[in-house]
Amino acid sequence: MSASELTYTSAMKELEAIVEQLQDPQCEVDRLCDLTRRSVELLKFCRKKLTSTDEELTKLLENID
Repeated sequence: MSASELTYTSAMKELEAIVEQLQDPQCEVDRLCDLTRRSVELLKFCRKKLTSTDEELTKLLENID
């Protein structure tokens, strides 16, 4: 999935899948760094999305008055 196709919902689903992989005792040590790196990317995306949505909603609600 490219960055332009990424949505908050798909990012959260991927994060949940990564958490499951990390909790699996069979998870290889070699994969830990890759999974952690991807998790950080997804978390940054989600944080940015939530922040921009909050800002947009705040502006919209300010214009109601």
